[in-house]
Amino acid sequence: MKETKFEILLADKENKGLDFKLDLPDSEKTASLVTAFYNSRGGKIILGVDDNRQPVGLENPQGTEHKFTQIIRHWCKLDEDPRIEFMKYNNMDFIIIHCPKGRKTPYFVRGKPAPKVRIGSSVIDANREEIARLYREGSSESQDTSPVKHAALDDLDLTKIKEYFRKSSLTKQLKKDYLRELMLKEHFAADDNGKITPTIAGILLFGKNPYLNIPYSTVRADRFVGDRMIEWLDREDVKGTLFDIAERLEKFFLRNMRTPAKVVGFRETRIRTEYPIEVLKESVINALVHRDWHNREDILVRMFDSKVEIISPGEVLRPLTIEELEGNEYTPVTRNNVLAKVFGDLGMMDKRGTGFLRIREALEKWELPKPEIEEKLGRFIIRFRNPYVRKIPDIDALDLNERQKEALKYIEEHRSISNEEYRNLFNIVDRTALRDLDELIKKNLIKRIGKRRGARYVFV
Repeated sequence: MKETKFEILLADKENKGLDFKLDLPDSEKTASLVTAFYNSRGGKIILGVDDNRQPVGLENPQGTEHKFTQIIRHWCKLDEDPRIEFMKYNNMDFIIIHCPKGRKTPYFVRGKPAPKVRIGSSVIDANREEIARLYREGSSESQDTSPVKHAALDDLDLTKIKEYFRKSSLTKQLKKDYLRELMLKEHFAADDNGKITPTIAGILLFGKNPYLNIPYSTVRADRFVGDRMIEWLDREDVKGTLFDIAERLEKFFLRNMRTPAKVVGFRETRIRTEYPIEVLKESVINALVHRDWHNREDILVRMFDSKVEIISPGEVLRPLTIEELEGNEYTPVTRNNVLAKVFGDLGMMDKRGTGFLRIREALEKWELPKPEIEEKLGRFIIRFRNPYVRKIPDIDALDLNERQKEALKYIEEHRSISNEEYRNLFNIVDRTALRDLDELIKKNLIKRIGKRRGARYVFV
């Protein structure tokens, strides 16, 4: 590790992924800390830092490394050993222990009945829900193949299932007996103690009313006024099959995004939405397909003036990390193989894991920032920002002439305007253009960048 990166770590606070120690604690505490990182997102332990967060170094780093290895081998059963890095900084020795996000959770400390997890900067026993989640995520079985309690085959729309089989060319034999066999084979239904019961995938994809069987399949969509969650412009509880939800959310996005328009004569030609609609659609489908469907929370869609957030239950599935997603260097994995397969067969989702790459490329064409990705309180969040959105409540309500109002709309669409473009847009002389633009500057609505002929005007 380079010194600059090490200094950044030293300046950070202890958190879910970082812990500082002067030296190794006792064996049980060391094992608890390591397994907690494995059961959570992974993390780093830096040895050689005192309680006042001052780097003091280790007297015997080799001995410390040997002791740590012995503790881990005796007290933990890990499928992948932590990586130990020796660090020299200001003529002092440190050890950085890199703990990965474990693949086969939960991990236990020898003799302890409950697995440990990392919450903030603390190591605690996992509760019942966390233990269930760890077992699910450590299992190789697809979560969406679980039977839905109290559901019956009558809750499935067989017409929709037959249509899917036709589109996907899985079979042309759709008689009743064969259809049931095919539904079992494709995991839309399961044999639950001798009773054929719809699975999570079957209800979500082809249910007559999925909300009745899986109430937390609702997506709660909100469009707020400004950038605070105080007042709503629009809100909708989106229900239905996953296909219905994706379609209705697309309409929700479109009606709540400002769409710059260029007026040509008496016609209004729409140019583009604030965000590429394909980006929002792809992100919603990812949330629907990859979320933790055993977590009884709803997906949240939050739209603000300058950002859009999609929040789904469940962190990044092991062994993926946020860093790998951001770097687009990963092998795609999913909790829900059936959902992913169906959306892939229908051409609504890429099976090769290129979704984030396409999202970033589309945003780059729109000259928008890369998406922000984070895990927080057991949820996966993807956030899109639009720094170019001008936060003017109502252009028509401002004390401006019509040219100035149109110019603000032009800047909102094109990011900037030049003096020449202003003159040509309204067929006016240079003096009038300068006066209009100077007034907008005095009202603190725009500013000038550059000098003379190369100057452009942008929002403040």
